[in-house]
Amino acid sequence: MPTKSRSKKSSAKPVELHGVIDQIEGEIAVVVFDDDQRLDWPRRYLPPDAKAGDAVIVRVAEAHESRWSGQSDPSGRITLADAQTLQWPGAIDAATVALDVAVDAGDTAARKERVRSLVDDIFKKRG
Repeated sequence: MPTKSRSKKSSAKPVELHGVIDQIEGEIAVVVFDDDQRLDWPRRYLPPDAKAGDAVIVRVAEAHESRWSGQSDPSGRITLADAQTLQWPGAIDAATVALDVAVDAGDTAARKERVRSLVDDIFKKRG
């Protein structure tokens, strides 16, 4: 049953979390966020074409069966259905919320280029 994730008085721009799918094993994808948080994300809530190494953007969305749902509190903590918690970087109302994940192709390419550049630098210094 869909519910609103924000109260009507909340007018702040939605905040996003950015991270990378570190690995996918069976039905679990390990997502590591830029702020050093980590979640074991159910694969069924990822976009179908998502793969290890993809950069992702996570946003709070309305609760829906196609999204990973949980409870938020005024401190910004979201407790997900499987008891994992995520500290949201911005203000969030206490409510039933869901997390929506999208692959960021541009950021994926930029991150891969940074890694390639670092590896090139390492091997140039050894040679």
